[in-house]
Amino acid sequence: MSLFFLEEPHNPVNGEGVFTLLTLLFGARQRGTVRLSSNDPRSQPIIDHAQLDNELDVAVLAEGCRLGHEIIMKGSGTRDIICGTWPKPRPEPQNRDDWKKHVRAFSATCSHPIGTCKMAPDHDPMGVVDHTLRIRNVQGLRVADVSILPIINSGHTQAPAFAIGEKVAHMILQDARTS
Repeated sequence: MSLFFLEEPHNPVNGEGVFTLLTLLFGARQRGTVRLSSNDPRSQPIIDHAQLDNELDVAVLAEGCRLGHEIIMKGSGTRDIICGTWPKPRPEPQNRDDWKKHVRAFSATCSHPIGTCKMAPDHDPMGVVDHTLRIRNVQGLRVADVSILPIINSGHTQAPAFAIGEKVAHMILQDARTS
């Protein structure tokens, strides 16, 4: 069996088997942008995730990959069944700089961006919604998804999305009762 670094277009042959080790970077420091491409509301926005623009993010992810590789290749119970990386011609990273190059070449995003409609106090110029999720200076419109989170959580965004939806539902019901 071999350690598999990225999704390859090749399949194992002759009874070979592979598995994938996913190393995830939580708490990334990178901060992307979303900008309007024109004043036409049908135009797609310009999205820059700033993927691996932060050197600390690259270093942390590279170390996570290196550590995972070391555990799999040298760990108790794996030495007898793991024969190397796959596909076989790929050289293994040998040092910190190699691991950083590897991360830059083969990593991808899980595409769970957040923060484009940041919830913040009125004095924060980057804020879009208030604590009731109402968009500043727009009557009758709220944002109820993870775009309100100013900083990404250290895990999947599904649970916070559910919590935000539940909270805004309660706020809307409360508003309806007081109207």
